[in-house]
Amino acid sequence: MRILKRLLRISSFDSEKVPLFVSFSCSSFSIISPLNLAYLNQNILKKVFILAKFYPCMIPDEIVARKILDSRGKPTISVTVKSEGKKGEASAPSGKSRGKYEAEPFSSKGIEFSITFLNAFGKKIVADKIELKKFSDLEKIEEIAEKLDKTKNWSLIGGNALYALEAALLKCLAAANDKGLWQFLSEEDNIPLEKIKIPRPLGNCIGGGMHVPASLQEKKTDYQEFLVLPKTEHFFDSYFINLQAYKKAKNLLVEKDKAWRGTLTDENALASTLGNEQVLDLMSEVANEIKRQFGITLGLGIDMAASSLCQVDYIYKNPRKKLTKEQQINYIVELIKKYNLVYIEDPLKEEDFSGFSRLLKEVQGIGSKVLICGDDLTATHPERLEKAIKEKSVNAVIVKPNQNGSLLKTKEFLDLAKKHDIVTIISHRSGETSDNTIAHLAVGWQAQIIKTGILGKERFAKLHELMRIEREIAKQH
Repeated sequence: MRILKRLLRISSFDSEKVPLFVSFSCSSFSIISPLNLAYLNQNILKKVFILAKFYPCMIPDEIVARKILDSRGKPTISVTVKSEGKKGEASAPSGKSRGKYEAEPFSSKGIEFSITFLNAFGKKIVADKIELKKFSDLEKIEEIAEKLDKTKNWSLIGGNALYALEAALLKCLAAANDKGLWQFLSEEDNIPLEKIKIPRPLGNCIGGGMHVPASLQEKKTDYQEFLVLPKTEHFFDSYFINLQAYKKAKNLLVEKDKAWRGTLTDENALASTLGNEQVLDLMSEVANEIKRQFGITLGLGIDMAASSLCQVDYIYKNPRKKLTKEQQINYIVELIKKYNLVYIEDPLKEEDFSGFSRLLKEVQGIGSKVLICGDDLTATHPERLEKAIKEKSVNAVIVKPNQNGSLLKTKEFLDLAKKHDIVTIISHRSGETSDNTIAHLAVGWQAQIIKTGILGKERFAKLHELMRIEREIAKQH
């Protein structure tokens, strides 16, 4: 940049038509011309300066991976990247009800191997002076990673390890350009500031399934999550309504579930012992109370995590019943009609593209739009989404970056969904950290919904960051 400053002082001769060849790197800026540099005027150099600023650039000078604990007290990975006084830090969450098409979270040799690998990988990135200017430059990182880990699901490196590294690199790149990650990503996608919307928060009020403590496994609700999705103009208002819904659900649970002792799920949802439809009755009361008190429509939804219910048939324990695939589809349609549900996640097992397709076709005739969402079905993999699109299996998908490991593939997945008018829902995991990366991805990539819980410091980290971003955007308008 010292060379650039010297050049900007040169003002001799008017030579707008001088042919220039401009090359940029993080450490140097050069102009090659067949004429003497004195022929350059300030107008040309101003254009060059603007061009130089348009291409952000960062070379890491330190990358460190370490072990931390997630919200369940389980070990996970945090990565810090530094470059010329700027810093990016990210950590990886983990899910308990993991689908079989997800990337392996850590190396098959254990988390310690993943950390050792990342630190060695980081030293190579620093030694090779790998420079990043834009999001797609993560290809440079993944090219090396793919040479070292030739498995299909990152079982040598670990998907969590790669995700944490890439997220930290992106945060450092954004910081090097004095921007938040959301702004860096949205500008790269040429999204005007006035067009940016904060995603709607999908909150988890009551939970069951695999997310409840071991002490409740025999008397839990079968559905993994009972969800709320308010319809408001601003994110702050939606989050406020979700909090009110949670409080009302808690009060009703104290009244109706005499066995409940304040137990919470991994995501800080209320872990009820009521039957599945008893909880839906309770949530309907909550929605009615919200409408009466605040005049806000509160959409209700469920994450069935159906793969955990099904081997051949769908086995329910609370209350006990056994359903065939046909009966399961009919049962879900009945629930949607009875409780005016707007969202159903993983209603069938994770390989059943045709079953999802039949269900989606059934609910499209009901009236108002119901989101039939794939999580385990699509697993944030573009190839599986291609199949879901071909078979018309879903109209919404969960996007979990660490489910894939690669942020490049995650973006490819999200863009493919948008291209086919499929609603995108960036999601947390049950074992979370205080990292706020997904809040920035949701805004920067303009996901329509973010699923990140309601209570708990790890959930607050995302929710409060989204409120801060909303304020920041409002100030810039």
